[in-house]
Amino acid sequence: MEHQTDRSPDVERAAQRLSRPHARVALVAKRLVDVVLALLMLIALLPLLALLFVMLTFAGDGWLEQRVRLGRHGRPVVLSRFRELPGGAFGRFLQRIGMRELPLLFAVVRGRLSFVGPRALPPGTGYGHTGPRRLMAPGLTGPAQRGCGHESLDDAYVERWSLWIDVRLLVGRCPKLHHSVSKTSS
Repeated sequence: MEHQTDRSPDVERAAQRLSRPHARVALVAKRLVDVVLALLMLIALLPLLALLFVMLTFAGDGWLEQRVRLGRHGRPVVLSRFRELPGGAFGRFLQRIGMRELPLLFAVVRGRLSFVGPRALPPGTGYGHTGPRRLMAPGLTGPAQRGCGHESLDDAYVERWSLWIDVRLLVGRCPKLHHSVSKTSS
């Protein structure tokens, strides 16, 4: 576990902001929305999940492939997605619309991921376990994934986080996040 003295000033600022009562309530609401939305999507897509399992069973190479990414506080998180889908044009269509990523909804339910958050980076990238980004669970989408700017915007996202920013990112809009690089972290 990290000690507060190990935190840089920008991480400390973000941690203090996220620990305020209204921010804590908003974070609970964010988590509740994540779980409810993921469960609703899983229930609605259950027939498609069954079809994908049948397709992958007949392909014979297994169902899932796993990737290790950095989660909250820089801890490794194993994320699963379906293997490349067989079935010719139909399989390519399912891949194009993102069906390989459906198992990530289970990671959202378990709290390993959020719908909106910093990018989930592979271990060894260095940047993934430093800065304010480590205070939040990585997201399926976020400022870096939406092309809103450089990865350092993930830190600005956490520092200025609000439910409104999450809503803007979910509908495909880039919020104005200006990241101020602290002198101690550069």
